[in-house]
Amino acid sequence: MKKVLLAIDGMTPDRKAFSYAVALCQRIKAELSIFQIIRPRFYREYGKKIRKKGLLARKFVEGSMMAATFAEAGEHETALDIMAEASKDIRRLLQESEEAGVHCHFSIKSGKPDMEIVNYVNDHRDVVLTIYDVSDPDGKRGANTSKKKNALAEMTKRLSVPLVTVHT
Repeated sequence: MKKVLLAIDGMTPDRKAFSYAVALCQRIKAELSIFQIIRPRFYREYGKKIRKKGLLARKFVEGSMMAATFAEAGEHETALDIMAEASKDIRRLLQESEEAGVHCHFSIKSGKPDMEIVNYVNDHRDVVLTIYDVSDPDGKRGANTSKKKNALAEMTKRLSVPLVTVHT
């Protein structure tokens, strides 16, 4: 079955991007794959944000490959906190997607979003479209810096499927 990829760069998926992806999947009868990328250079910022909110749940990542990646970077506590917070919002979205009649898959990875998205699409040949939810650790989305524009242009060239960005 064909799939739409919703790539999330950051901790919290944008509601508009998620709703757009689910509606598109309903129209074209596709499954939704949510792929969340956590950038290593922002571990500390994400950790500060989580601790400030008092969100310290850890069950989701115990024993996962992701925890090992963070641990290698020397960010043990932050790793657990980041992964738990990221998974909380995603679990809610998975339920909403299923209720809308769209089967949904979720995966999470640490890395550079432009590289990880291209690798994901290359590894999953059933992806027919990528929706990219761009974010920053401080919660700002879709900032139009020239660096981001260049990264998006380069990623678009390397992707074998169309790329849609959602601006809020």
